[in-house]
Amino acid sequence: MKVMSFNVRADSILDVRNRWRHRSEIVYEVIKKYDCDVVGLQEVTDRMYMDLNKAIDGYYMIGKGRTKRYFNERNNLLVKEDYNLLEEETFWLSKTPSKTGSSVWYSMFPRICTTAVIQLANNLKIRIYNTHLDCLLPSAREYGLKKIGEYVGECYQKEKLPCILMGDFNAGPQSKLIQQFSQGSYSDKRFIAVQDVKKEIYNEATMGHFKGKTRGLHIDYIFVSEEFEIKDVEIIKYQKNNKYPSDHYPILAEINL
Repeated sequence: MKVMSFNVRADSILDVRNRWRHRSEIVYEVIKKYDCDVVGLQEVTDRMYMDLNKAIDGYYMIGKGRTKRYFNERNNLLVKEDYNLLEEETFWLSKTPSKTGSSVWYSMFPRICTTAVIQLANNLKIRIYNTHLDCLLPSAREYGLKKIGEYVGECYQKEKLPCILMGDFNAGPQSKLIQQFSQGSYSDKRFIAVQDVKKEIYNEATMGHFKGKTRGLHIDYIFVSEEFEIKDVEIIKYQKNNKYPSDHYPILAEINL
């Protein structure tokens, strides 16, 4: 199966010529061209959510907004309708995970994780997680990932399913956060970064800043549990007439179960 993590960049007046209306069609093209089974989106605003719902056929679009106030964003999961969608939930990375808009005081915004259980064509079930960790403080990112790890552990105790965790972690591969998570510090369920099968890819940026940069921040990840075989991984630098779909590049993994 093919899985993609794609921070589509929230629509911002500061982006001027890179606002959503100037690049939305390219985002749709990327999703349709690569035809993934699951796509984890980050920074989806209400307007973008409505547009994506209209433009993209053949997918369930899962996930709630992080707040009922301004600066609402979603971490939507797109799951092909070929699969059975068995469960879906959005939880907050806070002391009250079921409370809409809740957060820890040192997090810049309320942070969320969208999760789903799907049944594949071979009747196997998997659980998928999609998140966007805090952009400001390492302590907020660590707290958020620990909350996800706790949730993963609770779910795994109830039903031992293979897991995928993807998103914008706002942390580089050599950061304490990514190193400790890869070593199993935050979750009883062990995860492996798909990038590990092609370690040279860590030298490539996952943020191109709308300019096609190849060197810089590598902060987007797809992690899979040990039940999966990782076949390939690629950073997608898709553009049209030098216009990029986002300030991030999508990351694409081919995996088997």
